[in-house]
Amino acid sequence: MHPPRAFVAVIIPAVLIAFAAGLPGQNVVQVPLAYNWNGIAHAGETGNPDAPNGFRSISDRALDFTGGVPADPVFARYAMVATPGVLDMVHLGNRNTVDNGNWAFDALPDGDNVGIQPNWLPNVNQTGPQVTALATPIAIGINSQASILFHVSNGGGSCDVTFTFQSSQTAVRTITAPDWFGGPHAGRDSVDRANAGAALNLVEAVVDLSAYAGESLVQIAFDNRSNLVGGYGIYGVNVVAGPEPARVNAIPLNYNWNGIVHAGEAAAPDAPNGYRSIADRGLDFRAGVPVDPLLDEFTLVDAPGALDIVMLGNRNTVGFGLFAFDPIPDGDDLGVQPLWLPNPDLTGPQTTTLAQPILLDGASVASLLYQTTGGGGAFDVTFSLASGAVTATLFGSDWVGGSYAGTAATDRAGPGLPLRIDSAAIDLSALAGYVLTAITFENRSNPNGSVAILAANVTGCLACANSGGPVALGGGNGPTIATTSTGALGCPLDWTVAGATPGTLFGRFALGFGTTSLPLGGIVPGCTGTVHVPNPVTIPAAVDAAGTATFALLPPTATAFCGLTVTAQYVELVSQSCPLLLGDALAITIGN
Repeated sequence: MHPPRAFVAVIIPAVLIAFAAGLPGQNVVQVPLAYNWNGIAHAGETGNPDAPNGFRSISDRALDFTGGVPADPVFARYAMVATPGVLDMVHLGNRNTVDNGNWAFDALPDGDNVGIQPNWLPNVNQTGPQVTALATPIAIGINSQASILFHVSNGGGSCDVTFTFQSSQTAVRTITAPDWFGGPHAGRDSVDRANAGAALNLVEAVVDLSAYAGESLVQIAFDNRSNLVGGYGIYGVNVVAGPEPARVNAIPLNYNWNGIVHAGEAAAPDAPNGYRSIADRGLDFRAGVPVDPLLDEFTLVDAPGALDIVMLGNRNTVGFGLFAFDPIPDGDDLGVQPLWLPNPDLTGPQTTTLAQPILLDGASVASLLYQTTGGGGAFDVTFSLASGAVTATLFGSDWVGGSYAGTAATDRAGPGLPLRIDSAAIDLSALAGYVLTAITFENRSNPNGSVAILAANVTGCLACANSGGPVALGGGNGPTIATTSTGALGCPLDWTVAGATPGTLFGRFALGFGTTSLPLGGIVPGCTGTVHVPNPVTIPAAVDAAGTATFALLPPTATAFCGLTVTAQYVELVSQSCPLLLGDALAITIGN
């Protein structure tokens, strides 16, 4: 489940938040689809309907690429296949039943317009689902969307596109196109003979994925076509990717409740320091935290006898008071108030102050795992900043009926129904440049239910009290240097040189703390340039065929590094009058 997200209160002065007009620079990923059909007519693929490995129409027509991919702004946006004799599209349908079976493959070659089933098609039934698994997941952000380039034969129709994310959540969207006949794109007809024919249309369907900001897209599938006698040709999918988070911080929450059943915690309802349900059930982690795509993204408590959730509610009043603590041990399912709980009223606010504040950026997202009892409900999450705060409201369904092992019998933790874990992603990118100092949970909407917050992640670098960032120092006699680093604590420090001798084995990065300014000619007579790295340590540079090389430092996380300046400069041995090729220097000060 992916609950809706909404900012419900903004109590930071409006002047502190500036929203950019229009979209930022888009990072468009052309998805390499799992093609299953050779259905575009390329050069050399026409006039041979029975070619064992050749072109086949998905019905009776096809796009005409015999002169190459046409110079067309639509095609230019997608990774269109320009090579003959290869699979070049995703087909959703069945060629033997399309157009009421008029174009079913011939059993034997006979020279007419209808070809035999080609060698590249082991099964003519491609009605779905047709799945593309992404080798590299795509980060989803607040401006993310997917565009699908496709058309439909024999009257047009719709189909479903299912987007699967790394957490196993899915988004199903329906896309629709009219009949493919009549459009601006050159076409072929005569089924598999592919004679010159009427032009065809293509549709670009756009799907908004912004509700899944913070997720990573791992799979796209096409299924459920509405036109059972039509063929669907999908030629390209583009995804506008969100910015990649520089760092994911697992937040050590200020847990106040032992509410997950770990090894040795069942069947002991009155244990003075033992497990207690937040209502009448609990997650069953006796075999450890389950291996699960959603849970794997978070750090959950995996130890018995420890506080493991943030509870929002009052155990003595939840469920109309049916689960109030016993005054004395009596061996039933209800335990006594445990020693770790000085006050059963945890209705809020429940605050976690960050030991290391987080510097929010344009990719910052807060992700949470939680459960709600007693029919479900809403609660607020407030993000406190060094100046002001922002509050979001999250919604959860009743916790019974999920996929995670659960217990029942209140504090006895007997066998129970599986439970649901809800998740939410809250976009914090509008707060880029501000420092997150605390997270507070409060204001549950269901007074008869409790809320359990299991874990939280926030993406962003760590914060320093000082300012920082990169400074170009120059000083080279050829190669240049650049960085993608902002200098923020906990995030990567990197330097990339360009203009080195391609493939050289004699290049090195010189690194040091602080900066200096020494003429190279004073060290090596006859050389120009300025040395900016004091007391350097040198690291071999892996220079590629383009003359570029990158060096990255593991990002420090201790606040003691705040204010430290690290400088890098490229140097290379060459057989010239000056034996040193010196690159520009670039200093990065760790700080906000």
